[in-house]
Amino acid sequence: MVSTAETRPTKVVRMLATLSAAEFNLIEGAFWLLLGFVCLVFYSKVPATFRWLCLFAVLVFITFGLSDFVEAYYGSFLVSGMEWLLLWKTVDVLGLVLIVVWYTVLRLKH
Repeated sequence: MVSTAETRPTKVVRMLATLSAAEFNLIEGAFWLLLGFVCLVFYSKVPATFRWLCLFAVLVFITFGLSDFVEAYYGSFLVSGMEWLLLWKTVDVLGLVLIVVWYTVLRLKH
């Protein structure tokens, strides 16, 4: 028998599709800040080899979250006059790429 009830993932997708850009940025900003603070809390449990990477990840995650809050307040980085926010987000994305590369290198060495 086929149920007419909507599945939970479908409800979540539909809810996310109805958010404004500012609301989505606020949620995304909270996610990145939470991720940064989780990394900070577990810093002492991270093996010594990965500690600098962990601190770098905290910095990148928190600045990425802050950039989302700024974007929610000021609007899109695609409009004229917001090039500084585009640059900020570009640096954060490069930081995320560096985290993945750095982690991969450390894992291959140890």
